[in-house]
Amino acid sequence: MAASLGVDDILVFVRSGERLSLLGGAGRGIGWARVVDIDLADEPLAAETIRRGRPRRVEASDPNRIIGPYYVERAALIPLGDGHLVVFGASRPITVSDGELLRAAAESAAACGDTPSAKLLADELEVVHAVRQLMEYRPESIAATATHVASVAADALGCEIGIVMVEDKGVSVVGGAGSGWPAIADHPQLHADLEGIAGRARLGSVVEQEVHDDPLDLRLVSRYALRIGSRAPVATLMVGHSSERARGFTMLCQRVGRALADAAEVLLAQAAAREELARERDAFAHEARTDPLTGLGNRIAWEEALRREEALFSRHAHPTSILSLDVDHLRETNERFGHSGGDEILVAAAEVLNATMRSSDVVVRLGGDEFAAILPMTDAEASSAVENRIADAMREWSGSKPELGLSISVGSASAAPGEPLRETFRRADEALMRSKSAR
Repeated sequence: MAASLGVDDILVFVRSGERLSLLGGAGRGIGWARVVDIDLADEPLAAETIRRGRPRRVEASDPNRIIGPYYVERAALIPLGDGHLVVFGASRPITVSDGELLRAAAESAAACGDTPSAKLLADELEVVHAVRQLMEYRPESIAATATHVASVAADALGCEIGIVMVEDKGVSVVGGAGSGWPAIADHPQLHADLEGIAGRARLGSVVEQEVHDDPLDLRLVSRYALRIGSRAPVATLMVGHSSERARGFTMLCQRVGRALADAAEVLLAQAAAREELARERDAFAHEARTDPLTGLGNRIAWEEALRREEALFSRHAHPTSILSLDVDHLRETNERFGHSGGDEILVAAAEVLNATMRSSDVVVRLGGDEFAAILPMTDAEASSAVENRIADAMREWSGSKPELGLSISVGSASAAPGEPLRETFRRADEALMRSKSAR
């Protein structure tokens, strides 16, 4: 078998508590059989491989200590349940797949013991299948990823409840699955109960084969909870069997759970990174389209709004009006009160315009003392009413700050059928010029 796999040695270890004993194998596995007996506490690589429940490969340019007295350049460690660990070693790259190594490991362990290879292989394939099903997913949001992990875990372990609770930036995100989930998804006690379980799971896996504390009234008879990874975001996987199918959690079930939790750490980290990137992208996009002084949209936002409303206007031909606005005497205000006074006037103009517009209207500061607004579903008469509201609000503000005063000139135009909105804006700008000249 060793030759067909392209390896030099096969070492089959059997586990008893926290010790591993070499049963046999091929190459040095035969020569050292019944001689090598080691403590898992002294074998971090083997201990981590068994804990994760997944194959582990090691490659180095020089012989590297793999386990006990065994040194080799390349190795693959294959855990089989909680009872066996099989190590394949070679001086050259091990090119066969994990699946082939898994089958070879099961056959080698069966040859050294009394457990059929089919049983050993079936247990391992159950773990592999569950992890593969989990990883065939493209993480989007943390919530969606948590739900996916909960669903795979509930299905893989045959549970009526699967829950993943994620703590991200001080906010708890919960994803649930299974036949029992809909009944408790909106339960007012849900988060408090889950936080209690998660707190215990952070200290070590929680395996309760007889559940006594069930405040959500799930009729659980057994529960298993474990922490997902050790990095942010902090998460906990919880699964449970209800009284409909009274079952506990075998060692194999716990291995499946640990393998899923390890794999889920990667998915949740990717989802968290995607959400952070999306937040940063949205923040940058908002900043690029926002006037920093007034908080209104800027010229970029105006150009985008014109294109958007142009498309709507061309399809639906609903009445649309555009306002062109100038803050009067801004230069004089700057000269008299300094730029802080001018800035106060510009901010006041933005507040007045926001207060007199609808949420569906678009108001921007184009630069300097220039503002503009698009008023969808607004004809000439309604546009005139908006101008009157602006004048009233302007007078009210000026009454509270008479030393500054606020004066805004307005020009308006309503779009003609088939007219490009840029032409409407040009006409509004001309109306503004006429208004200022008439003063």
